[in-house]
Amino acid sequence: MALRWFCAVLLALPGAWGDCGWPPRFDFAEAPMPLEESYAVGTVLSYKCRPGYTMARDKLPHVTCLSNSSWLSDSDFCIGKSCGPPDIANGIFHYTTDLLFGATITYTCNVGYRLVGKQSVRCVLKNNEVSWDSTPYCASIPCLPPPEIENGQLINKDRDFTFGMAVTYSCNKGFALIGDATIHCTMDEEFQGIWSSPAPQCKVVRCKNPEVKNGKRLSGFGTEHTYENTVTFECNPGYLLNGSSVVTCEADSTWKPPLPTCDPIYCGPAPHFPFAELTRAVGDSSLAGTTLMYRCKPGYTTANGKSSVVTCLSDRTWSADPDFCIRQQCTPPTIENGDVIAENFLFETVVTFICHPGYELKVSSTAKCVVLGDGVDWDTASPSCERQLPDVLCEEPPTIDNGMHNGTKGANFVHGSTVAYKCKDGFTLAGPTFLQCMAGDQYQGVWSKPTPECRGGANLIIVGIFPLLLAMLVMNV
Repeated sequence: MALRWFCAVLLALPGAWGDCGWPPRFDFAEAPMPLEESYAVGTVLSYKCRPGYTMARDKLPHVTCLSNSSWLSDSDFCIGKSCGPPDIANGIFHYTTDLLFGATITYTCNVGYRLVGKQSVRCVLKNNEVSWDSTPYCASIPCLPPPEIENGQLINKDRDFTFGMAVTYSCNKGFALIGDATIHCTMDEEFQGIWSSPAPQCKVVRCKNPEVKNGKRLSGFGTEHTYENTVTFECNPGYLLNGSSVVTCEADSTWKPPLPTCDPIYCGPAPHFPFAELTRAVGDSSLAGTTLMYRCKPGYTTANGKSSVVTCLSDRTWSADPDFCIRQQCTPPTIENGDVIAENFLFETVVTFICHPGYELKVSSTAKCVVLGDGVDWDTASPSCERQLPDVLCEEPPTIDNGMHNGTKGANFVHGSTVAYKCKDGFTLAGPTFLQCMAGDQYQGVWSKPTPECRGGANLIIVGIFPLLLAMLVMNV
């Protein structure tokens, strides 16, 4: 019984045999009326776009019942109608999607205008048509009339003033205009019209005649000075400007910045130079602009084109030409048969003398360039190179019969050399035992005289027998 009832209910449900149930509902379209609980497979229903929507191109407003009991349709076959771009003078609108039904845009105004109405508006349906729900506008921003001033007047004042307009003030004769002569109508953060600055003032402004001790004016001459007059100063030589060199007469009849002062500048002790000395004594400090005279020390002279004047500068330093004194030069020395060795012949230079081969240096081999009177000269006279004498040489000592000397054969014998002689056995030396090498003519050496002899042998027998024979003869007689 229960099973039979369940089957009857199942067969009675929509789509039980492939049918579709209620058709789909769309925000942009309406289904055909009246609606039914069940639709057979293949049923096609035509929808109508709701007010504010229109048919989308290339799409059909149809839904179809499929065999799986679902409805098939094109997506978004109705689209919202366009409200179109709004027209707003002196402003622009902003949007992020489109201008179709339901869209929202935002208005902003150009500079100098403020928005009157709602800033954001929406594309809505009115009388079955779409339009913007409100239309704001951009109104020009007005300023209140500019203020009047004492001792002056406002030019072009009789009119309405809106953003960007300007007015100009002027003062009566004898009065100075303090502030901006021209002001503009502008706006604040709340888009309310305001003037760019307060109205100026017309005042009598007189600044005292400015004087700076130890200084002078470069501009702003005269004795009367009114508002915004400027004066430029510079200090006299030897003084340093302390403060601003340009001052202006301000509205309170005072000079601003305050008048400068010219303070004295001092250099320290006079500089020392190894080649020059001061012409007069000076203290430990000197005022800027002070000039000092120097003179060259002995042995030095002033360099061409350079000054020996040294000046104290405004930066507290001394100015001087470099090496304004240079060393004096001694007369270049000469030496016959020799050379002078030196890089230069300036003051304090030491030169060296050397002789050519075959010559001998006499006196000093050096000389120094020293101060002499108002100039310089060598401390010693130039030496001389004398020719060297050749060595006196003797030939080989003379030989003697039956004797010999101790000299070496083939050797040279210099002046003063001696040789000794001796005889062979059985002989006796007659004459000097030694001969000496002595100077002769043209540096030729000669041996001393006489040359010794060696006596003995046959001569000795004859000499010994002769007296004996003589005696025998006498006796025979």
